[in-house]
Amino acid sequence: MTYSFIKPRKKPILTLFIKIWAALFIFGIIFIFFMYFLYLTKIAFVSHSIKAQKEEVVKMQKEIKNNKNLYQLLLNKSKIANNIKDQNEIAKKSLKNLFDIVVQTGSITLESVDQEKDSLQLIGVTPTMEMFSLLLETPLKSIFDQSNTTYYRLSNGWYRFVSISKKNTGGCCDER
Repeated sequence: MTYSFIKPRKKPILTLFIKIWAALFIFGIIFIFFMYFLYLTKIAFVSHSIKAQKEEVVKMQKEIKNNKNLYQLLLNKSKIANNIKDQNEIAKKSLKNLFDIVVQTGSITLESVDQEKDSLQLIGVTPTMEMFSLLLETPLKSIFDQSNTTYYRLSNGWYRFVSISKKNTGGCCDER
């Protein structure tokens, strides 16, 4: 005996309602994974950008340090150049005064003047050794660190002199 007036049908395991919920659930999971990978990609780009910025900052700091060192080097060279310029100006004025004395007295005759970086060589004729000593040798000793003069007596009684004056350059010299 049958209790139903309709013929039994097979019931599907997955109904339309279950299929819609399963599709939405799978879509949600896929959306969550997509957002997760998008987030990971964005974090990777940001971390790469931060690393590049750190490298650039380190590079800039090295350049700043190098520029400071170069600035100090140039500053020191500038000071040295100014010192040399000042010393040259003082030597130039002193030598001008020295040669003005020679021109004004007229008794000492200079035949040759050779100036090098740290030395001055004068060759000339003087009536007496004392006159040369008073007029030229004393000012030369005040300008230069070493001043040596050699005299040669001439037949007319005057003296030919060779005066070599040197300035120490501050380097360590081993004189033996």
